[in-house]
Amino acid sequence: MAKQEPDVPSGADAARIAELARHVTPLVDAFMNTEALLTQDGKRVVFVSNRDGLPQIYVADAARPDSAAKRLVTWPERMSIEALTPDGQSLLFFSDKGADENWSIFKVGLDGSAPVELTPGETMNRDSPLLPELAPSTVYFSGRRKEEVPAAVYAVPITGGAARVLYRDDKPGFLTDVSRDGKQLLFQRYLTGSENYLLNLDTATGQSRQLYPLAPSQVTITAARFSADGKTVFVATDAGGEQNLLLALEAQSGKELARYVVTNPTTAPIRLVMAAKTGHVLALTLDAGNHSELRLLDARTLKPLAPVAMPLGLGGAQGFSEDGRKLTAIWSTPAAPTDAWVIDVKTGKATPLRKEPRPSLKQVPAIEASITEIRAHDGLTLPINVYLPKGRSGKLPVIVAYHGGPAGGAKIRWAAPAAFFLSQGYAWVEPNVRGSGGFGRAFEAADNGRGRMEAFKDIEATGRWAASQPWADPSRVIVYGASYGGYTVLVGLTRMPGLWRAGVDMYGVANMKTFMATTSGFIRELFLLEMGDPEKDAAFLESISPLRDVDQIVDPLFVYAGENDPRVPRSESDQIVHALRERKIPVEYMVAENEGHSLVRRDNVIEFLSRVARFLEKHAGPAQTAQAH
Repeated sequence: MAKQEPDVPSGADAARIAELARHVTPLVDAFMNTEALLTQDGKRVVFVSNRDGLPQIYVADAARPDSAAKRLVTWPERMSIEALTPDGQSLLFFSDKGADENWSIFKVGLDGSAPVELTPGETMNRDSPLLPELAPSTVYFSGRRKEEVPAAVYAVPITGGAARVLYRDDKPGFLTDVSRDGKQLLFQRYLTGSENYLLNLDTATGQSRQLYPLAPSQVTITAARFSADGKTVFVATDAGGEQNLLLALEAQSGKELARYVVTNPTTAPIRLVMAAKTGHVLALTLDAGNHSELRLLDARTLKPLAPVAMPLGLGGAQGFSEDGRKLTAIWSTPAAPTDAWVIDVKTGKATPLRKEPRPSLKQVPAIEASITEIRAHDGLTLPINVYLPKGRSGKLPVIVAYHGGPAGGAKIRWAAPAAFFLSQGYAWVEPNVRGSGGFGRAFEAADNGRGRMEAFKDIEATGRWAASQPWADPSRVIVYGASYGGYTVLVGLTRMPGLWRAGVDMYGVANMKTFMATTSGFIRELFLLEMGDPEKDAAFLESISPLRDVDQIVDPLFVYAGENDPRVPRSESDQIVHALRERKIPVEYMVAENEGHSLVRRDNVIEFLSRVARFLEKHAGPAQTAQAH
């Protein structure tokens, strides 16, 4: 099928979109600081911020949270800090082109000298580079070509040049850490989301040794890290059950030395483990389903240290200072965009590492954020995050936003789209239906294969719950989502059309057969368990493809796609747009030429939110704009 032409607003629509953009822009410009590390001398903080319209790298005085941020280098694409070099002079960063996820590794001086690409040539989906502190002449990374399932481990000189293959695996996988002396690597074999294996690789020979589990077993590994001396490996796992653990294993034998049992909640996976070089301290980032938590442990005993009291929100640990006394972290709450913090390891006290004015936040009404739970048709508990404008009156139109994944999760946090629509008089609701991550192994696996039909019932249950609330206008409920959430939108519109007034689909899957044939090899492999095999389960995949039931869609739909999307190719959006245009169902199509499975560039975000707001005004009626408080 030929590409569908994007819509170009004109006339009254264009004028109204321009007016709405003036309301969107201040909220998008309430920038986020999303990565933060201290330099070796502790005097500067290096961080990523989208203040100039795209995630870029900045440097500022670490002792003064209000100090001016200096952009390290002008760069045309998004950037991510990966590692500081041990000499304190440079850093490694990641960047791709047009958000195509073909990541390349660059080195740039902290003096802002011109970046050098360490991995030129072959286009590849690379994972985060690892740089051993005591042997910094070599950078290690794992990666794969888009169409391939297997992964390989590479080594490249810090000065750049040809990368050599150190290890190949016939299954998906990725590196998680390198020992400080550069002699060992940790490689996680990722057969499925519920069957992982951790290998220790010898960098001199490329030989591998399985560390955990020692025998074939259905366990999920969520993080793995070497101790400072390289003799111990810390493995975060569910051990095949509902109880999450941190295990301390001998790096060579895999023998268990100690364990930490996660409680409150027991189902929270440890998504990140960080080890201080001195002081014997570990920092854990926990995914507690609808929020994040930070915990500090003694690296020798795995006993808890000082509690870290962060506000209810989303974030995680970033890195220890050289002396192990400080830990950087990022955090956001419903009223505060993601920002950098520093934690005193001895006391657990957190203070802002960056504290910059964001005057445009005054346009956001005070937000009432809460977490509630409802019962699914079979009694399963479904958590729901609810955001309401404080001081509201009357019945509000409701946006029910479903997360991606499928095993992602909706967490209490700052989000510019939610803040904007709250300011426009909407309620914003985020369900965690079965299949969401952070609520336990069984809950996450409950939508696999034919369990998908039960998850579809959860979509209807959470949508009807939102429509029934005293603050909701049941005649104006909008279904909204990106990626798997976009697929959820299409499922909702095809299977329960009477529930919704309109939908907003961001790069959602329309046709399971074509999606499985065009997505990346890695994602296709993972979806064999999540959804089904395109050959063995062809009939079932057809039955859960929204395109099969597109004749059931009667509600207007806004569709967004990134031209360079490697996960859900634009062709999925083209198919649903074509089908609705053929049936004369109101559909508006936006395609961003410089985005992939993403919406990160400032101008694109402003255009998207303004156009969606106008689309909903036309098809779901205007909302009463909430007033800032």
